[in-house]
Amino acid sequence: MLRLSRLTAMLLVASAFLHAQSFTEEDFLRRGCVDIHSLDTTIRVALMYATTDNFVGEDLYGDFDKAYFEPRFAERICCAQQLLRSEYPHYTLLIKDAARPISVQRRMYACVKGTAHAVYVASGQRGGRHNFGVAVDLTIADSSGIPLDMGTPVDHFGHASHVGQEEALAASGLISRQAVENRRLLLRIMRAVGLVPYRREWWHYELRESMSYTRSHYRLLDF
Repeated sequence: MLRLSRLTAMLLVASAFLHAQSFTEEDFLRRGCVDIHSLDTTIRVALMYATTDNFVGEDLYGDFDKAYFEPRFAERICCAQQLLRSEYPHYTLLIKDAARPISVQRRMYACVKGTAHAVYVASGQRGGRHNFGVAVDLTIADSSGIPLDMGTPVDHFGHASHVGQEEALAASGLISRQAVENRRLLLRIMRAVGLVPYRREWWHYELRESMSYTRSHYRLLDF
């Protein structure tokens, strides 16, 4: 019985180690990324994968709570913040995910592999845009930090999150009219700085660049 207890304890420790945060700010810095708050401290950051409130249901980031990006991509986000606040001084961008280590990407995909949700998550074999620091998951928050109504939470898998169908979604009662207007505001601001949404996720914005270009021009966050 004692031997079994020791084995169980060892397995629990090993499991905890596998699921613990295994990266630091230095890993991002060594690959040329910058912390968004080094450029603009008014942008709010609340990383959803640093909590259990995400589709995985696990805290994938541990104590890590910084939003890192490829430098020129970060500058575009800062420009979007300036545009937003010039029109709505009481609003702010709220970043929910930023540059993402490839190790985290692989854990995410393992959770949806073989399911209908697999189309929403890059496999992690070669890396998606988040894994190169050139994608952001974000929304808009009010002066209290409360996210505006966008119809669904960030990280929602389903038709109601798709981009370009807002009128139909509102007509069917899946999202509110206010959500339609709020999504349009976010879309307009982000497009003004050269970022476009992923068609299945209203919160995901990226550059108008192919994945082949991304892989050849940016560094993979291979940790």
